[in-house]
Amino acid sequence: MRAGCCDEMGWRRMVSRRRLLRGGMGLALAGSAVPLRGFSVLANAQDPGATPVGGGGAAVVAEARYPIVNGSFVAPLVEDYGDVFIGQRCYIAGNTILLAGDGHQIVLGDENNCQDNAYLLASDADLRFANMVSIAHHAVIEDSVIGDFTFFGFRCRVRRATIGEGAMIMHNTSVEGVEIPPNRITPMGVRITSQDQADALPSLEEANDEFKREVQDVNLEFVDGYTRLFEERGRVALEGTSPNPITSWNPEYLDPQVGENTTLGELVRIIGDVRLGEDSAVGQRTAIRADEGTPIVIGRRARIQSRVTFHALKGTRLDLGANARIGDGNVLHGPLSVGDNFVTGDDCVVFRATIEDNVELRDGATVAAECTIREGSVVPEGAVVATQEEADALPQR
Repeated sequence: MRAGCCDEMGWRRMVSRRRLLRGGMGLALAGSAVPLRGFSVLANAQDPGATPVGGGGAAVVAEARYPIVNGSFVAPLVEDYGDVFIGQRCYIAGNTILLAGDGHQIVLGDENNCQDNAYLLASDADLRFANMVSIAHHAVIEDSVIGDFTFFGFRCRVRRATIGEGAMIMHNTSVEGVEIPPNRITPMGVRITSQDQADALPSLEEANDEFKREVQDVNLEFVDGYTRLFEERGRVALEGTSPNPITSWNPEYLDPQVGENTTLGELVRIIGDVRLGEDSAVGQRTAIRADEGTPIVIGRRARIQSRVTFHALKGTRLDLGANARIGDGNVLHGPLSVGDNFVTGDDCVVFRATIEDNVELRDGATVAAECTIREGSVVPEGAVVATQEEADALPQR
């Protein structure tokens, strides 16, 4: 039985790989990408038999040609099922899942971007995106209608909702069964399940829109950069361990450095100036992407579980010390500096912080602030740290 919003941690784990393998979607995802079945593209021609989309275009069935589809870049490790339609100049990163159930569709408009390990699901209704939508790492969006220029943060969960134009759903936030008004922003880590909660959300500030525009600009360059990388070096440069694409901020190809006696699980993706320490282990479908912020440095003897994403904003870096133990489904995003002996549970988000040695994050915790987490601190299960005051109040080991 699928978890409901009354079971928050159950919902967080609803679409983990182990739950997909054993649970109610009726799929056997065997750990490798499958050929496209109903993958289609968006065209501007008004075909009377086509499916209308938010930008005024129409969805037209066409045979897929990975990795370039309708002028969009779709990474080879994307998994899709059912009727999935894609607009122009979209960027879809590896290890995402797009699942349209029988009789339903997933429709993405133009200039959408969908980051690593995100899940888009049309289980009980169509899932429709307008244009210029940004879907960050590990977001899950199901059975919803999404407006133009919206943003979905790390590990957010949206189900059976309408998201108004310009809105931002922030990290580890759950939204279900409501209409988010245009140009509103949610706090991090909250659950929004009533219309009164949605109507009370604050309005965006100018800095929020500037951030969204920057995300859009970066991902449009990714479309061009990854297309060029494919044309020059072939599909092998889009899988496994490979150089970054050429962009305005990364003007040369750099290859990852993987230390001796390090093991990589199935369908791991490592890109660009990554320096992964010796004697480490990385679980299946983890992404370590130094194609935007660089470098990404991971110390010796790291133990990284499955479907973890490491990434960084343009002009920033990510450093992780020795002996890290990273649970399933985490997002670690630069700017970020983490000391030695860092331990996380499952489903955590870590962003913008400085974290000293011997810190532990428990399941579902979020740290996303320009703050310092002091040595030996413990972030409790499901907690959100968004200020230095909250960081200073954390318990110690």
